[in-house]
Amino acid sequence: MKQTRVLGMIIGGLVLALILFAGVSLSGRWGVSTGGGSEAVAPIAASLTPVTFTRVSEITVDGRAVLQLSGLAEPSSVIALLDRGDRLLQVRATPQGVWSARLNVTGPGMAVEAILFDTPPSDAQSDTSQITSDEDLEAMTSIRGVETIFRIHRATDGDGTESALIMISTPGAPTRLVQSPFNGLPSNGPLAMGAIDYDDKGGVIFSGVSEVEGRVRLYVANAAIGETRVGADGRWTYIASSVMPLGEYEVRAELLDGVGNPVVSVPFERLPPLPPSGSDDGSLSVSFSSYRWQIRRSLVGGGTQSTVIFAPE
Repeated sequence: MKQTRVLGMIIGGLVLALILFAGVSLSGRWGVSTGGGSEAVAPIAASLTPVTFTRVSEITVDGRAVLQLSGLAEPSSVIALLDRGDRLLQVRATPQGVWSARLNVTGPGMAVEAILFDTPPSDAQSDTSQITSDEDLEAMTSIRGVETIFRIHRATDGDGTESALIMISTPGAPTRLVQSPFNGLPSNGPLAMGAIDYDDKGGVIFSGVSEVEGRVRLYVANAAIGETRVGADGRWTYIASSVMPLGEYEVRAELLDGVGNPVVSVPFERLPPLPPSGSDDGSLSVSFSSYRWQIRRSLVGGGTQSTVIFAPE
């Protein structure tokens, strides 16, 4: 009887091991994507460090606006910087995986994407080596960047003064504002609301900051849609699908467990999807007003993604 019980335990263990092995094999075979409407990004091998932007700033050199960029990438790899498909510059990461570059601001709307090339040509030896042809780039293994820097400006009051927006967009994550033309965020006491990102299907990413702990409840057109907790770093994010109807209405964020439960409200508008055009070149369109900028860009594979930023008042 005892031997039969031991044998049964061994057989049961083998069956469980086979089930776990099959589950691991399937999970490695099939990818899972989250977030609606974001551009699909090629998977990055676990052995490679993806290219990212760690610091972005703007300076003036000889009277011209210049973007200063730096980031991390696979050590000694080549990083190509593109503006909606147009190649601007290539740089090589150091053996420590650090890279930097300066780009002249070329127009009222830039969308700078970094692409990692992990098998650079043998004649590209220096940190600032230039790749002279598109064929050189196409011959290498490329991994499309997962972040894009948008630099958008317009002249105001007819005096040539520029109001400039610099933001970093990552598929499936909230937009990070580096520089706002409004010099601040909509806020009430300790609570502030950042950019709102949405797609053609009504999926949305809310984000903001809070100086105190607690939970943030989101309202769309006076209907509560959900809550999220303020993180240890003071930031909060809420992601939902198919909750933003077309048209204009108020969007509110309320800090729960705060002193007086402060509320921040903004005048939001979800624009209708654009007719299919077959364009996936990352083209931009911007709606300007004194209290709201709305940026729309086409995505590879179709569809659009929009980001809305608001004035503090």
